[in-house]
Amino acid sequence: MTGNAIAGHSKSECFCADGQEVEKPVEGDEEAPMVIDKWRLEKFQSPIELNHDDTIHHDHFEPLEFHGHWDEGGEATFTNNGFTATLRFENRELPVLVGGPLHEDQFIFEQLHFHWSNDDHSGCEHIFKGQAFSMEAHAVHFNKKYGSFNDAKEKHDGLAVVAFFLKATDDDEHPCFNKLATAVQEIVKINTTTKVPSDCLTWIKEEAQCKGYYTYQGSLTTEPYFESVTWILYPTPIHVNRKQVSAFRSLNSTPCEQHNITKNTRPIQTPPEHRKLDVIYARSHKKSE
Repeated sequence: MTGNAIAGHSKSECFCADGQEVEKPVEGDEEAPMVIDKWRLEKFQSPIELNHDDTIHHDHFEPLEFHGHWDEGGEATFTNNGFTATLRFENRELPVLVGGPLHEDQFIFEQLHFHWSNDDHSGCEHIFKGQAFSMEAHAVHFNKKYGSFNDAKEKHDGLAVVAFFLKATDDDEHPCFNKLATAVQEIVKINTTTKVPSDCLTWIKEEAQCKGYYTYQGSLTTEPYFESVTWILYPTPIHVNRKQVSAFRSLNSTPCEQHNITKNTRPIQTPPEHRKLDVIYARSHKKSE
């Protein structure tokens, strides 16, 4: 999870049959590279495994509110950057996230992107009660007081990311999610972009209005792993069709089109033994606009 084009992700080189030098297909990081400042590795890295019995229960948060996330108007674009598929809004007032663990700050929508794997059982980054799901979507927001994603990404309260699990089933296609799943066919080649309906986030609306979410202070899940993220995770997976999930695996990760993005997840990170990671389960909620 990051902003821009999954900020700071580094790739190694490979050579295709025709001798063209291209970038190697992306795989999930096995661990945080040692070039990261030591102080970051001694704090709290993401993703983590969530266990309800280990959480602190809170009922006194202000309601978490989504404003404008499923509005119509303006333009929405979907891009294959070689690591993931990223959704952005243009020519409209950007959605805003307020309340809940964000307190008095307002967080502006930057982008939404996806994580997946080469099967339908390990494509998420966070784990909930020992269970993994097919995909994980991250809606990235930056703190308005810092003015931009780039200026906020290193601040301890700079980012808020809302995570949704997706579970592949044999049921019918999810009609709202299809606005993005079908658009994947238009961005198979790396660094290509297509337009999608401006109300393309309606598939998260129902889950975002549920009565419970988990929150903790963690990090980006790609380099440079800044520990600047207030994570908000909804535990109930959104059911989509297997074909809708498999479409994302067709995205090219290299210009030569010989490699696809088959896995872009980071493994679970374990907090240092001498530090306790506080995960809060918030039960208080109300419907958002």
